[in-house]
Amino acid sequence: MKSPSLFALSVLAAPLIACAAVQFSQPDRPQPASGAVRNTVGCLDTLHATDSVTAVVKMTVKPQDSKAKLPPDFDGLFVQEFRSRFKVPSNLALSVMQGWAPCDSKSHKCASGVLMIGSQAYATAHRDGAVSRIAVVDFALTPALADTVRVVLQMMAKDKAFPFFSGPDSIPLDISLQTEQRPDSVPVARQLFRATIPHYAFEFTPAEWPENAKGPRYPSIAERSRVPPQSVDLQAAHYTDFVRAVFDRIATMRYVPGRIGSCPVATWEAQTFLFKIPEGATSLIRIP
Repeated sequence: MKSPSLFALSVLAAPLIACAAVQFSQPDRPQPASGAVRNTVGCLDTLHATDSVTAVVKMTVKPQDSKAKLPPDFDGLFVQEFRSRFKVPSNLALSVMQGWAPCDSKSHKCASGVLMIGSQAYATAHRDGAVSRIAVVDFALTPALADTVRVVLQMMAKDKAFPFFSGPDSIPLDISLQTEQRPDSVPVARQLFRATIPHYAFEFTPAEWPENAKGPRYPSIAERSRVPPQSVDLQAAHYTDFVRAVFDRIATMRYVPGRIGSCPVATWEAQTFLFKIPEGATSLIRIP
C-alpha cells in the first residue's frame, strides 16, 4: 500500500547536530596551501589580554540516551577514577574563543571573551567494569588535552576501572570536560582541575550561519527507506548516508567568523540540519 503523505509525516524532521571549532584567516593574509588549516592565532596575538580569570574544569558524565538513568553514584565514582589517573598537560596552546558573561541573548553577544579549554568523549560502559567504543572530540583544538583524555580512558578500560553496575549489559556514555564560569557552583567531586585563562575585555560576537547556505541533500538511499527521525544519530552513526551528507556540505561552507573586538577568531558553533523527503518520493508502508 502506497501512502506518500503518511511517509512524509514520519520522516519530515530528522535533525542532526553537527558541531565544530571553526577557524578563519584574515582577508589580507596569504592563503594557506591546499589542505592546510586556516589560522587566526596571528590576529589574536595582536590583541593583549586585559587580565586572566580562574575557571574550574569540571567533568560531567551522563548517558547518551537522555531517557536512560545512570546507576546511583556512577558519575561520582567515574570522575574519582578518572581524576586519580589524570595529569594536566604542562603546555596547553589555546586558540578557540568563547563568550564570557554577561551575555545578551537577544543580540547573541557577550561583553568579553576568554580562550576555551575542554574536551568531549564518548564510551560504552559494561556492567563488569569494561569499556568499549572510546572516542574523543577535540572541540577546543588542544590536541595535548584530547590525547590525555583518550589515554586515561584507555587506561581505565585496560584496568576495567569503570564503575560496576547491575541492570543493562551496557550504557553508552557522554563524557564532557568543560569550564565553569562560576567555580563555587561546582561540587568538589566534579572538579577536575583549575585553569587560569586569558581574558579579553572586547565585545565577543559568535560565528554566524551563512545567509546563502543550503542544507545537505537528502540521501537517495533514505528516499527508499522508512527512517524514524529519532534514529538519526551522529554519535552512533546509525545511518552513515545522513552523516556523510552533512559533512560533505560543511566542507564547502564558509561561516561569518566570530570576533573578539575586530579580530576574527576560532569559535565553537553548533548547527542543526533538517532533512525533508523530496517531493514526489513514495515508500511502501507495511500494514500488519
